[in-house]
Amino acid sequence: MPHRFIREFLKNPRTMGALAPSSRALAREMAIQSEVHKAGVVVEFGPGSGSITREVVARKTNDAIFFAIEMNPRMCEVFRHRFPEVEIFEDSAENVKALLQQKGVEKANSIVSSLPWAAFPSELQDKLLGAAFDVLEPGGIFTSFAYLQGMLLPAGQRFQKRLESLFPQVSKSRIVWRNLPPAFVYRCVK
Repeated sequence: MPHRFIREFLKNPRTMGALAPSSRALAREMAIQSEVHKAGVVVEFGPGSGSITREVVARKTNDAIFFAIEMNPRMCEVFRHRFPEVEIFEDSAENVKALLQQKGVEKANSIVSSLPWAAFPSELQDKLLGAAFDVLEPGGIFTSFAYLQGMLLPAGQRFQKRLESLFPQVSKSRIVWRNLPPAFVYRCVK
């Protein structure tokens, strides 16, 4: 699996964003921070091969609506093989509203994102975050992770400011040292 990540990263680092899948420790922190165990509707942005999906599936309720959105066709193929029970749309997270409507719902309780935000231009960040914010119910939770060293870079700092300007509540988890590289989770409540 890591070789597939490296190959996809080298082909297009703006859509992959990582050389290796997220660790189980980071995946667990994402699932805890996003409160998927209480959510009726959960959406995952950019699941890649599904390292965080595994924790979401383990923690969500049996009757929760859950689907993923992934643009990379190769990662969709891997994901479908690993998680045949989870619906994945090969699409942009920008279209989350239409995808929710296809599932017969208007709002999500929880959005779990592994998108490489710091690699995206400002306009794309705004479109994707706006789409996520629009479909979250009041009190809904948006989570995403960031690499610790990324906070030293202007792109990482800009992303945090965007989150803080959009969501009424933004907090950071403890540092997950058992991830390569170390990371933390943003927990944003609408």
